Amino acid sequence: MKTVERKKLQSNIWKFYIFQIFRNLAFFLPVIVLFWQDNGLSMTEIMLLQSIFAISVVLLEIPTGYFADIFGRKKSLVYSGFFLFGATLAYAIGGSFYHFLIAEILWAFGNSLISGSDSALIYDTLVDLKQPEKYKKTWGNAVFFLLIAIAFANIVGGFVGKINFRWTFYLLLPFLALLIPLSMSMHEPKRHKLIFKKGYLWELLKIIKYSFLKNRKLRWLIFYSAIAFSFNQSALWFYQPYFFLSGLDITHFGFVFASFQLVAAVTSKYSYKIEEKLGEKYSLILLIVLIGVSYLLMSNFVYLFSFTFAFLHQFVRGFSKVVITDYVNKLTTSDIRATILSAKNMVGQLIYAIIIPIFGWIADVYSLLQALTSLGITTLVIGFVFLFALHKYKVV
Repeated sequence: MKTVERKKLQSNIWKFYIFQIFRNLAFFLPVIVLFWQDNGLSMTEIMLLQSIFAISVVLLEIPTGYFADIFGRKKSLVYSGFFLFGATLAYAIGGSFYHFLIAEILWAFGNSLISGSDSALIYDTLVDLKQPEKYKKTWGNAVFFLLIAIAFANIVGGFVGKINFRWTFYLLLPFLALLIPLSMSMHEPKRHKLIFKKGYLWELLKIIKYSFLKNRKLRWLIFYSAIAFSFNQSALWFYQPYFFLSGLDITHFGFVFASFQLVAAVTSKYSYKIEEKLGEKYSLILLIVLIGVSYLLMSNFVYLFSFTFAFLHQFVRGFSKVVITDYVNKLTTSDIRATILSAKNMVGQLIYAIIIPIFGWIADVYSLLQALTSLGITTLVIGFVFLFALHKYKVV
């Protein structure tokens, strides 16, 4: 390999790290629900926006993957920059549900174009450099940088949001604009890793049929993990009005959200040790119990530091990704494992999209605390129904 070609490929690595940092500087995240409410949106409308976003991501996953395989990972990342910039600009200048709906759909396109393209580009780059063994280390560094970026953006966003919610979007725009020339400067490696192989959709349908109709253990585990994900993820959109209700100053929202990332990261790092002590049965039970109990504690004890109850959700976020993925792996073979995990994620997103408008409506019609109570009770009831099924089919 020529020296010039090698340098271009090596530059992909540090450029990708910068790409990960810039795209994850979500300064608006600690105050976005307050921003929506300030623009007249109800909790039902807020949840509907997130429901549409989740469904869009599911629908776009396969076609955007095919796009990257056909036209290149670099081009996919370039277009993602345009969509993310457009989404943020729509938020910065928008002021109604329909403006924000356009923004969410643009955001879904941007995220979907990145999903799969980023990991494939890095893998193919390392293969061309004859260093495929460095993939885990490189990807681990990228995850570390993005978590640091999120934590930093959360803290800054809290201070900026205290002055003006809308400024958090304007602050992000220059960084997203830089994604476009940054992606264009990357070097397209030879294609070694396909995101979606030919006939993938047909294979996906066959594997879904196998997962949900033929393999009972796998079916109930996928549904249980989807329930845990969807009810745990729903908490995100209630945090900000809850913090406001508990008397927490907006400038501190960012620090709280940064602490959430830290708790999830540390839990994820040591989840294998926790699982070894608890075992599969109690690890699965713990997930649903912690989600439900967290909601009930939040709804019944409202004071300045009651945000600490949400640490239970962050524990689940870090613990479940590692543990449930491992359990699914044990019930599948290597040739269909990646597709099964994709199907698991899709089911989780769809259930999440269905339930969040319901609890948003409860918050509007009754109160935020009643919505949290409903989430807690529903989580425990549905969770234990599925735990019974897992026990019946000897998963636990």
